[in-house]
Amino acid sequence: MALSDEQIRALLRDPARHPPSARHLGFELIDFSVEHGWAEAAFTPRADFANPAGNVQGGFICAMLDDVMSVAAAISKRFTVIVPTLQMSITYLRPTPVARVVARGEVLRFSRSSLAMQGTLRDADGATLAVATSTALSRPFPR
Repeated sequence: MALSDEQIRALLRDPARHPPSARHLGFELIDFSVEHGWAEAAFTPRADFANPAGNVQGGFICAMLDDVMSVAAAISKRFTVIVPTLQMSITYLRPTPVARVVARGEVLRFSRSSLAMQGTLRDADGATLAVATSTALSRPFPR
């Protein structure tokens, strides 16, 4: 059963309904477009995400981008699908501070069985911190 925009907002704005990984990353929905296949979310990295230089370790950045791209894809199909990642490529452009960051995920192409996505992570000033592309499978959402 496809969710309405209001149901999607309610689902994604309630941390108790988020998967444990999204809660761990500090996922917070900002906005989305079903029609255009994008979603924006903020993440609040915890102090224990820091690497020896005091910035967010790359694996957590990758997880944030994977999460927002997957959410964008699921939203684009009104949560009738999940999209397990097949491959992901990430480029780190600047150190990511242990502070609130904003990520945007976008669906580039969605076919019957697979999809291509892109994601961008920005700091509070709008500077691009990391970019990613991903391919994933499309599978029915488990109810």
